[in-house]
Amino acid sequence: MKTEYAQQSSKRKLGLRTAMAVLVVLFVVLVMTNPNEEDFVAWLSSEHGIHASYDVDEGRTFTQTIDGDEKRLHYKGGHIRHMGIFSTYSYLFSDHEEKEIQIEAVGIMKMLFNR
Repeated sequence: MKTEYAQQSSKRKLGLRTAMAVLVVLFVVLVMTNPNEEDFVAWLSSEHGIHASYDVDEGRTFTQTIDGDEKRLHYKGGHIRHMGIFSTYSYLFSDHEEKEIQIEAVGIMKMLFNR
């Protein structure tokens, strides 16, 4: 017959194993649902009205539609940092008046949020 201490120790080990398994599964889910650049470009379109297109001669171009008026944006630079369970995004654009537009976001679980 097991002593009371041995029973508590075995329950504690089972609880610890369960907690570790839950953490590993949660980590794997977060890594697998980390948004990619395509998700970010789609989010730019839905949240900021900035649409991306690809032309063989010009490469990727961006346009922004505000109140039915479409203007072309020049991509000046940016970064995407994948941190495993989340990502940060930053794009810098300028319009024809050289006014800069910077869009920053954080992404986790296929969702993006303004930063």
